[in-house]
Amino acid sequence: MKNKGAFTAPQAQAYLERIGCTRPAGATQGALDELVYAHQCSIPFETIDMHQCTEAPDLDPGHVFDKIVTQHRGGYCYELNALFERLLVSLGFAARPCLCRAVCGQIEKDPINHRGILVAIDGREVFADVGFGGPLPCASVNLSNGQEQVIRGERFTTNKLDDYWWAIDRVTQAKKDLYGIEGPSRTQTEIEFCLATVTDKDFDSLNLSCSQPGMEFHDHRIANLRTKDGYYGIWDDTLTVRANGERTRTPLPDEAAFADALETYFGFRPYGT
Repeated sequence: MKNKGAFTAPQAQAYLERIGCTRPAGATQGALDELVYAHQCSIPFETIDMHQCTEAPDLDPGHVFDKIVTQHRGGYCYELNALFERLLVSLGFAARPCLCRAVCGQIEKDPINHRGILVAIDGREVFADVGFGGPLPCASVNLSNGQEQVIRGERFTTNKLDDYWWAIDRVTQAKKDLYGIEGPSRTQTEIEFCLATVTDKDFDSLNLSCSQPGMEFHDHRIANLRTKDGYYGIWDDTLTVRANGERTRTPLPDEAAFADALETYFGFRPYGT
């Protein structure tokens, strides 16, 4: 019997081709890590359609699959992590959603505003994320209090906050930092996530609130994509390219330049261009 929420075999194959992966031989942590990395390097975090939108993004699974896999677009956490979770279930992983809040080194905490993924492997759970659009690990993270994990040269530590909440801290690298974070090298919390059981419906109101005027996903045109040696990013009318430790910023003076940059670096053009 097909697992609830799983893709059909052709859908799963199309998704794997979208991220340049073959079907893993088993539901192991190593296989999960390869899928997370490939996903982050293939499918962008992007809010281009949400900019000045009048309605919240459609989270219907069929719509999201068509947008991301068939049309080769990207999305944000309520789209990307929900779809990736479904792929994991289709590949035999025991995956479930979790409530999160983005912290990104801030002292004042935001309300819960993010969807992550918990995956059970060998009797324990690990955290995975392909929809953050920022400096989260490009592999799964073990839930081991105080344990430092080095993932493709980046250092992360998981810390247990209480019986339900965990935090992921990252060591920034000043000018050498992959994401160009200003200031001295330091350890900062990037995200907090909760172990409580939730369902897809629990994210509907969060999706609605995050897409309203006054929220950055609505008010700004954002795109981010990990690369093998850096990242590509767009914020409004500026393109950032990080490669081989060097960062360049290029103004996008008009809509034609903006559309060309999206096509060149992220693989799609805005609708209607």
